[in-house]
Amino acid sequence: MFSDLIERLRALSPRGRRPDRVSILLPFLIISIGLGALAWRSFDLSRKTELSAKTLAIQYAGYSAEIAARRVDAAVRTEMIRASDDWRQTERRDGAPTFASVREWVAQRGWIVSAIYVPDDDPASSVYVSELAAHDHAVRLSREIFTSSGTMRYTYDPRRLLQAVQDAVKQQPLVRVGAEAGLPIGQRADLTLVLDPHVEGLQRVDDGYRFTAALAPPLQAYGVRAAVRTAYVGGRGWENQRFVSLSVSILAIILTGAGVMLALRGMNKEAETTKLRGALIANVSHELRTPLSMIRLGAETLKLGRLKPQERAEIEDQILREVLLLSHLVENVLDVARMQNRSTKALAFTAVHPRDLIRGLVATYEGWIRSKGFTVALELDESIGPQMWDRDAVSRALLNLIDNAIKYSNDDKAIDVALRETAEHVVIEVKDRGIGIDAKDAARIFDPYYRAKFSDTITRRGAGLGLTLVQQIVHSHGGRVELESQPGAGSTFRLLFPRELADAAADDATDSRRSLGETLAPGLP
Repeated sequence: MFSDLIERLRALSPRGRRPDRVSILLPFLIISIGLGALAWRSFDLSRKTELSAKTLAIQYAGYSAEIAARRVDAAVRTEMIRASDDWRQTERRDGAPTFASVREWVAQRGWIVSAIYVPDDDPASSVYVSELAAHDHAVRLSREIFTSSGTMRYTYDPRRLLQAVQDAVKQQPLVRVGAEAGLPIGQRADLTLVLDPHVEGLQRVDDGYRFTAALAPPLQAYGVRAAVRTAYVGGRGWENQRFVSLSVSILAIILTGAGVMLALRGMNKEAETTKLRGALIANVSHELRTPLSMIRLGAETLKLGRLKPQERAEIEDQILREVLLLSHLVENVLDVARMQNRSTKALAFTAVHPRDLIRGLVATYEGWIRSKGFTVALELDESIGPQMWDRDAVSRALLNLIDNAIKYSNDDKAIDVALRETAEHVVIEVKDRGIGIDAKDAARIFDPYYRAKFSDTITRRGAGLGLTLVQQIVHSHGGRVELESQPGAGSTFRLLFPRELADAAADDATDSRRSLGETLAPGLP
């Protein structure tokens, strides 16, 4: 029977060969290296693409500025040649130029400021025409037209002349690729006429590049500036493809690293749990062996039949105590097995008088308690009525607290058990004068398999499951466990059950079934 129990306990550990750390971490390592390589590749490709696009933008800005400047030069020459041809035709058509003919010729060209015609045969009869003085022209350039009868000298405003040929600036080369596929990708430069061509060549600006090309003489004081935006290539923030790809890759690597840390943490937790399970098997085996040995020794002594009545009664009492202790240990082991297997055990809620439960439990185990050299002092509130509890479960919880007090007490072998009530709870309090619990251990004292680290923890037998079972039993009743402890001064455990009078819940007692396993399972690995 007990060998089967030990085998069942051993079966709590996962079967099969556990994977080592290398086999678990190797996939994470491969993923991290792969993501790192992809991140670098993406970063490098984005960098090269951005560099190539910027190089093309620089070349295109220079190309656009030079082409536009040459077009403006051609348009200026064409405009001046057209003006010369028009004057010659006027001279051939009207004969000797007059003030009216010269004025009409000047009016047809808004960029000419003034003109003077000097006949070859009579320079004194020159004809002079000028536009209104209200127009201020900061810069004036002059030009001559030689005809068969004389010379036409005129001055012009270069700005007006450039305005007259500004359509030439709007025309620019446009690069398009992929038009056959219906997805044209184009690049356009912003072209403007500027008055500071002394700043020639390439310039880096916030949103791209610009290139300035000077016009040909006599308009070398002017130029054409081509600006190419490259912000869309690199961009800022989420518009930057390199930034996005690198950020996503780094995030993936961080998540992979977090996964590695979680895996290591889980492996360490599993290793610790496995170690504690091994300690559980060893401790339970030892604790089962001790009462079995005592029972066997007592039975063999009784079998000899050479005992006095008093001696026989003492041995029988000792056997009974060991049987009760053995029953308590077996119940704890079975509860552990149920928790590990996620199985359920229905709690039978019946009307229980708390004072009778406590007195009966202490009386049942009084011999065992005295055999350990301990005494139990009871302080029970007799006015507390019956409660809807599972008698066996609450008895096991109380017995585990008494057993825990016995294990972790030194010279002062006194245990106080009190029963009282508050406005909302019925409280069972177990107080010892033992070694106490440190604050850092108090936070984990109810964890499965956990045992507080004392200098003599190894000598104090236990599996680290008693308090876990106590907490889960109280939780299954809708209550909670409180701990008050000070190292060297003892510990006080309080079981707080919701007040629930038996007469108010008697009609529902037969249907009040709660699953202990459903409550125990979530906190276990």
